[in-house]
Amino acid sequence: MPFFLKILAAPEGEPVGIKLPLVDGQNLVGRISPPCSIVLKGTKVSKKHGSFLVQGNSVTVEDLKSSNGTFVNGKQVAQATLKLKDRLVVGEYTLELGEA
Repeated sequence: MPFFLKILAAPEGEPVGIKLPLVDGQNLVGRISPPCSIVLKGTKVSKKHGSFLVQGNSVTVEDLKSSNGTFVNGKQVAQATLKLKDRLVVGEYTLELGEA
């Protein structure tokens, strides 16, 4: 099942509404590409901030010991299994899990 992260809020001047596709397996998120396949350039985003693991119908987020943490529906998490429409905060970005 194809999943994506929709950018709901971003630092001033950056576009919102963009859908970032998640591929099967590991999807690293951070400021640096490579190794990150999802690049968020905010100053509060760590170089390797977190990972989204897609396995079949399941998406798990893991914080990779980032400086500012990863939040799911307002709660800071080290790791969490996501549901559709869950909202995540990564640095200055608010993201929502969607299904294509």
